[in-house]
Amino acid sequence: MLTQPILGTDNKELKKIELNKAIFGVPVRRQLLYDCVQLYQAAKRQGTAKAKFRGEVKGSSKKIYKQKGTGNARHGSIRANVFVGGGVAFPPRPRDWSLHLPKSFRQEALKSALALRLKESNLILIDAVDCKQIKTKDMVKQLAKWGVKKVLIILDAPQEKLWKSVRNIPYVEVITAQGMNALDVLRFEKVIMTEKAVAQIEKRLL
Repeated sequence: MLTQPILGTDNKELKKIELNKAIFGVPVRRQLLYDCVQLYQAAKRQGTAKAKFRGEVKGSSKKIYKQKGTGNARHGSIRANVFVGGGVAFPPRPRDWSLHLPKSFRQEALKSALALRLKESNLILIDAVDCKQIKTKDMVKQLAKWGVKKVLIILDAPQEKLWKSVRNIPYVEVITAQGMNALDVLRFEKVIMTEKAVAQIEKRLL
């Protein structure tokens, strides 16, 4: 049985809840985590890099000098890749870098990432994040109470005031349980999650 304490804003234990072993107690599949990290990072690539072939470069197609008698190589075009301003021999071209993994694989990777953070004692469960006003200083103090500086905060629903309060704090990010993936969890050594977010994750992954 996996039990984890729920902390309040004063960092005191309020109660304990039981975590689902089918999510937080699965074996950590490192190869699957690696594959999913590649998947999400590849999807971020724009794939817009482009250079011109010699046929796309502006310039005369006339033979630049006669074939024989000059002592030079037998060039036929000023647009060849060996000349300044010519084309590129093997230029980068626009392409789609995205990869594909089945949805079930991505879900298993998310389970592995959450299980890894719990195994490392880097998963902190809280009752709620009380953010009544947009105040970065207050959030810095609150994170200090929980003993974290660089952290991912997972909520059950978007909170604009909280997001605006932490956006200027380095290495702190706020996301929702519905939009999270394995890469989000692995990017941060510490993860803070609300009790309602745990319920949402269990509903999503089971």
